[in-house]
Amino acid sequence: MPVGNQQSMPINSDSRWQRLLRLVGLLSVLCVLLGAYTPLPNLLARALAVSSRVQPADAIVVLGASVHRDGTLSDQSLRRTVQGILLYRQGLAPLLVLSGTSYEGSPVESEVRAHLARQLGIPAKAILLEREAQTTAEEASNIARTLRQHKVQRVLLVSDALHLARAVPRFEREGLTVLPVAADGLPADTDSPDKRLSLLIHALREAVGRWLYRWGG
Repeated sequence: MPVGNQQSMPINSDSRWQRLLRLVGLLSVLCVLLGAYTPLPNLLARALAVSSRVQPADAIVVLGASVHRDGTLSDQSLRRTVQGILLYRQGLAPLLVLSGTSYEGSPVESEVRAHLARQLGIPAKAILLEREAQTTAEEASNIARTLRQHKVQRVLLVSDALHLARAVPRFEREGLTVLPVAADGLPADTDSPDKRLSLLIHALREAVGRWLYRWGG
């Protein structure tokens, strides 16, 4: 009997692991199906997204995204940059702050953005750069420090609608009055399976990031 009991323990243990793996697999398939073929990602994105509040301010702040090694801005970075330039050209603020560092050997994103802004008629003296920040929290801290030197209190903050959900509180924590401006490329009303999955991943990433920022200080 003792020998029989000893032999049955690994079998029972293996059986539990197999049931657990099957359950994980089933839940994964269910999540993919819910994400691709139901409005769940759309509803989650709308719940997290921040609406634009375009009003006059002291400065326009365009948060970083990425730049390719050949010096071309990513689609996300270009959208944000163009949105910031348009706000400046509309006379909504006298300063344009462009953020973005270097990524794995790429040029400095903020410098590439500034070159584009100058080509589109923005005076060099109206442009401020943030070259060093690696995270949204660092952007908020570094940019707020620079803006205090220019007596800036009220900013138009340009990013994606989902990213603004965690970016706005970060900048407000630095003592700034923040007006969010969404420059989106991932619409919350998409209905194709692949885009819904992308939207779900984006929304979940931003939700987790917001939670970590809230509890991580």
